[in-house]
Amino acid sequence: MIFLYDGTFEGFLSAVFDAFLEKEEVEIAKKTGFQPQFFTETREVETSPEKAERVASKLLEICGERGFTAIVYIFLSEEEHCETYGFYLIKAALKNGKRAFSCFQDEKIARAMMMRKKVSREYDKMLGLLRFSELSNGIFYAPFEPDFNLIPLLVPHFYERLSGTKWMIHDLKRGIAVYHAEGKTENVEFIDEITSHMNMEILLGKSENEDSFEKMWSNYFKIIAIESRINPKLQLRFVPERYWKHLTERKNEVSDFKV
Repeated sequence: MIFLYDGTFEGFLSAVFDAFLEKEEVEIAKKTGFQPQFFTETREVETSPEKAERVASKLLEICGERGFTAIVYIFLSEEEHCETYGFYLIKAALKNGKRAFSCFQDEKIARAMMMRKKVSREYDKMLGLLRFSELSNGIFYAPFEPDFNLIPLLVPHFYERLSGTKWMIHDLKRGIAVYHAEGKTENVEFIDEITSHMNMEILLGKSENEDSFEKMWSNYFKIIAIESRINPKLQLRFVPERYWKHLTERKNEVSDFKV
């Protein structure tokens, strides 16, 4: 049986609720892009805030915030079959409590927890690698192209630290963004698919002073570097090349990480 949901986390938890008592083998997948399979029964799940809340509350009660967060990270990994592995872990956790999250001899749980680990690692990196630049309209804008869907994790962090600033975090890879102003955040609605993947620096232009600030940062980055301790291989390990595109210090070609 394959349970199809709308792609939201609330929809996923609704699917978990509906699939929980199913005795045959279960998969959970997004409706979008799903390819029907011969001899496999499917069931579309209607997103239910009540059902989602019941699953979330039970998880928090039995597994605590850390266990619930692991499920969120697995969902945000967007890796193949992540929902099915997440569902398997949830069933194990509701049965065995927090011990389920360390049951690595179970291949499915080990796979799910590896997804969680990869999301956690990239999130930690992005806290230090996300770069904001001021656009012509005064908004501080941070484009990035992460491997995983990190915006739901990053928004609370910057909400606390940039509460008095207008800012926008834009995942160019997925075409999604969040805008913050006057203590409120909201999802950005783009006019079309092309615009959703377009860097707003190109569309709107930067503020008059932004180039000067970028050069100052790049010069600072260059000056504090200790030449005798430059280690390109180590830099590549901590800052993989796929992240260079949106780093201010790379834009002005002051630093060269290449081996």
